[in-house]
Amino acid sequence: MGFLKDLATLTAAGNAAYARLDVGASLEAASRSMDQASRVLAATLPPADDELFESVRVRTTATVVDARQLPMMVGMHSVVEVDLVVMMPSGLPLPVTRTEQVAPLHLARLAPGATLDVSIVPGRPETVRVEWNG
Repeated sequence: MGFLKDLATLTAAGNAAYARLDVGASLEAASRSMDQASRVLAATLPPADDELFESVRVRTTATVVDARQLPMMVGMHSVVEVDLVVMMPSGLPLPVTRTEQVAPLHLARLAPGATLDVSIVPGRPETVRVEWNG
């Protein structure tokens, strides 16, 4: 008889939890979460650059200042926000923050103080692209 009593208790608790469930709030929270995920994914995708910009892109190096893993994965890639100081060809440092999808193989390369190969269109800091494969 104890099993049926426990089953009745669990059923009553489940029904009470279901009655308190706010479907509208749950849908709103899910919608906010999806919007945030869409913004992060859009930030990690390279912009469709004009061919003219690609023709003036220059290669240089950047030093990692900080890297923060975001609570999101794209396939097996971690989504990481990276603070960089890009050394412009003129010798001036340019601080840049990028959101990148990083393969597990490359996560160790984001240690503070590490140097990365990057490319940039001069005068357009939003075009910084980490050249992961050299």
